[in-house]
Amino acid sequence: MCGIVGYFSKKNIDNQNINFVISKMNDLQSYRGPDSSGQFINNEKNFGFKMCRLSILDLELGAQPMHSIDGRYVIIFNGTIVNSPDLRKKLEKQNVKFISKNSDTEVLLNMIIKCGTEGLIELNGSFAFALYDKKERKLLCARDRFGLAPFYYYHKNDKFLFASELKSIFYSGLVSKEINRENLNHYLSLHWSPGPDTIIKNIKKLQPGHLLEIDLNRNSLNLSKWYNFNFNPNHNKNIDEWSESIIESLEKSVINSSLSDVPLACGLSGGLDSQSIVAILSKHNKNLKSFSLGFDGYNKGALNELEESRIASKHFNINHQEIIIEKKNYFSELNKMIYHLDEPYGGGLPLWHVFKEAGKKYKVIVTGLGGDEIFGAYGQWSLLERTFFNITNSPLQFKLLYFDRKYFFTDELKNKLLLDGNTKYERTTDFLFRKISNKNFKNVRDKITNMLLETQLPDEYNNMVNKFSMANNIEARAPFLDNNLTDLIQEIPADKRTKKEDFKYLLRNSVKNILPKENLFNRKRGFVGLESQNIQHNFDYIIQDLFNKKKIEAQEIFNYKILYKFLNSFKNNGNFKEITNLGYLKNYNYKSLWGLIMFQKWHDIFIGTK
Repeated sequence: MCGIVGYFSKKNIDNQNINFVISKMNDLQSYRGPDSSGQFINNEKNFGFKMCRLSILDLELGAQPMHSIDGRYVIIFNGTIVNSPDLRKKLEKQNVKFISKNSDTEVLLNMIIKCGTEGLIELNGSFAFALYDKKERKLLCARDRFGLAPFYYYHKNDKFLFASELKSIFYSGLVSKEINRENLNHYLSLHWSPGPDTIIKNIKKLQPGHLLEIDLNRNSLNLSKWYNFNFNPNHNKNIDEWSESIIESLEKSVINSSLSDVPLACGLSGGLDSQSIVAILSKHNKNLKSFSLGFDGYNKGALNELEESRIASKHFNINHQEIIIEKKNYFSELNKMIYHLDEPYGGGLPLWHVFKEAGKKYKVIVTGLGGDEIFGAYGQWSLLERTFFNITNSPLQFKLLYFDRKYFFTDELKNKLLLDGNTKYERTTDFLFRKISNKNFKNVRDKITNMLLETQLPDEYNNMVNKFSMANNIEARAPFLDNNLTDLIQEIPADKRTKKEDFKYLLRNSVKNILPKENLFNRKRGFVGLESQNIQHNFDYIIQDLFNKKKIEAQEIFNYKILYKFLNSFKNNGNFKEITNLGYLKNYNYKSLWGLIMFQKWHDIFIGTK
């Protein structure tokens, strides 16, 4: 992974001005690429881009920006194209010449030159790139199909800026600090900020599987989608045949993920995803290093899977390291985590500690990211399926049995909590219902999976994994989101991919012969941290300092009366109860409180007070 930034102004400005802006933006995310940096400014002196590089492939000849042999094109690229060796051979057969030994950047550059945007579908891996055509004065930017690599942009006031991190645009000095209130409204329910908008007004995220083209002559911007996730079930195979295809495809995906000129590590828990990856990698890498995280003072369970990890590491005969975190140390770098996340985030933080430790010696770590979404979707479809949502497709049913049960603030409470209400914005339940109502998907299992792949996976999990890993100078890879495996998944009927009694039945059946039998039926646990627990909050600090009345009123975001009532209820009762407009009781637990705390901490760090 690397960091990329760019700046275009419709008005001609001098070289020094462009250099100042792109250098400032690049410096703000320089930890993404501590090994080298480079820049390009066009002849017209109104556009330039810059990057910082974490060297993983072709350490000497993979430097960026990279120019085409004829000098017409120049590219900067963040990510890893894991099938670049195969694509290179294909291009060489078409008489394409290469200068580097095995640079995936040069492969990407020549794929786009040779095949145009149609070549994007052949790219396997994570990527966000910007390619400039000097002759036509056009810029092409694209993001991988699952949004593994981030890409933020701003297009307003005759300016276009892009970066790998929101903070690089935010602190460029060229955009305002205005909060996107509709995005905040969604965040309070979801605990992550859904695209294409961000928490900052006018800064947007290029969506997964999308491309952006800007004509610098006319300052015109065009967005289009180059990839759609679509299920096309094949009913001619039985479970065993699908399992055989899964293990074969997973083997290819894991091997793809190990493409590197530097040593790599992997995460290891008691779950199917990480164990499956380690089982395959350990056969091909005798020096494999694995990391597991546990919390001091906790017995076996969601906060302590060390015993299961030990069983797996001994079974695979790998070099294994346990990271034990004490309560007092877990939140010690919370402000640093919030800064690196860019946007408010109310989810789990334990991966920070894994990446921090692994990043001391390694530049690549292989993770189980995406395994839950493509195989079982956590069984989130089960209640809707039992109540015949496939037939009714009812918005009210979706709200009552899915949204209000799963997420953290109802739309009704947000309407009271937010100063300007939320009635002029799309309700978050309607936002998700719109995603789940895609007519291309025939049953609720596929609908839920598609919704998660379009929203929560890129905007929560991928964002957190990318930002946390890059902050610790290590690239995280996700073999479960490899093209080989996800293309196969789209062929498997939903009732074979997951079952009511075992949400990951197919994956479990596929890997049963390569995992230790003691760990094959481990209970599904999310990778959670102490923020998921009912920890003893310091309410004097929360009410008197973090949510100080004078500060909150100056922010002009929250209705302080409702906010205080919410916080005081947690202080006195450990929860908050809401009688909804439909007459049922919703009980808010500490997770809702945590999301609110994390937004305010984010606001203090990025926005401050007036």
